[in-house]
Parts: sequence; structure tokens; C-alpha cells
Amino acid sequence: NNNNNGLKNSTEPIYAKVNKKKAGQATSPEEPIYAQVAKKVSAKIDQLNEATSAINRKIDRINKIASAGKGVGAFSGAGRSANPEPIYATIDFDEANQAG
Repeated sequence: NNNNNGLKNSTEPIYAKVNKKKAGQATSPEEPIYAQVAKKVSAKIDQLNEATSAINRKIDRINKIASAGKGVGAFSGAGRSANPEPIYATIDFDEANQAG
């Protein structure tokens, strides 16, 4: 993966190592396949949670900036009117996943 967070735009398959046992061979000390997959799924979920956290921090910053701008120009009364306009933002995933 070329990006910082290990996530790709397309669905990334989860790989697990399978050890076939030959007749008479001692059982491999490898973890069972479901344990390997569970660990990989957990790691992927952690990655997504970190990405979500970073995005939420960015959104909080944007909301603080928007709040600070209330009463100034286009933000006049934002969030107070009967039909508040949503604020749209594009979040760059690579940037969003860097610390801070």
C-alpha cells in the first residue's frame, strides 16, 4: 500500500495462511484459521476506527471555525435559523490519518 493508513479505495481482501497437515505429521503450532482471520479483521476495524476518529477531529475543527464565524459574512446566524444550511467539507484521507 502506498498510502499512510493501509486502506485502499477498493475493497481489500483479507488473507489468512493455511497450513496443510500431512498424514502422521504433528499438528502445526500455527493458530487456527478463524483466529488468524479474526485478528486481521480486528486490525482492519482498528484502522477504520482511527480513520473515523481523525475525520471526526477534522469535522470538529471545521465546526469550531464555522461557529467562530457566526455573525460574519455568509455565516451570519448559521445554525440559528429555522432552516440552517449544512456545511459541506471534503476530507483528504491521507491527511486525516496523520497524527493530530
